[in-house]
Amino acid sequence: MKLISLTCNHCGAPLDVPKSAKFVTCAYCNARLSIHHTGSTYSTELLDEIKQTTDTLVRDVEKLKGNSELDRLDRQWDRDRSQFMSTHENGTQSVPSKGPILFGTGCVAMFGVFWTILAGSMFPPMALFGIVFILFAVGSGIYGSKKADQYEQAKRSYHQQRRKLIAEQNQAEAD
Repeated sequence: MKLISLTCNHCGAPLDVPKSAKFVTCAYCNARLSIHHTGSTYSTELLDEIKQTTDTLVRDVEKLKGNSELDRLDRQWDRDRSQFMSTHENGTQSVPSKGPILFGTGCVAMFGVFWTILAGSMFPPMALFGIVFILFAVGSGIYGSKKADQYEQAKRSYHQQRRKLIAEQNQAEAD
């Protein structure tokens, strides 16, 4: 059996090991060593250092994976949020909100009532347009209100999932 001469990376003691060996334990300091063969050279490395490096890499990968999940959730929310957005005449976008929807509904309905009263006293068939305005206002208000509720529900769900992912990341870091 052909032996090679190495030194312990931990204490520097001489070691004679078989050429085919992959691991060895130092007889002087009991350090566990890994044997590396590169071309015509042989070297040793402490297994504890390898394990420590591996553990650090595993933690870093888990952290990146958690950040990746958070980024994925944020991108999904941006896509979902854009489906709720309304585009205005000047190109700006906004999310649905019940306040402006109810205000707009009230204004259009009041105009319909005013129109119905005024047109009913002058030319009764024109009062039908006022009723159409009122029905349009109520229908638009209901639709807009439901859309605002759906947006708020989706937003709550997104924030809840985000908090859960952050809590899981913090728990993983604590462990």
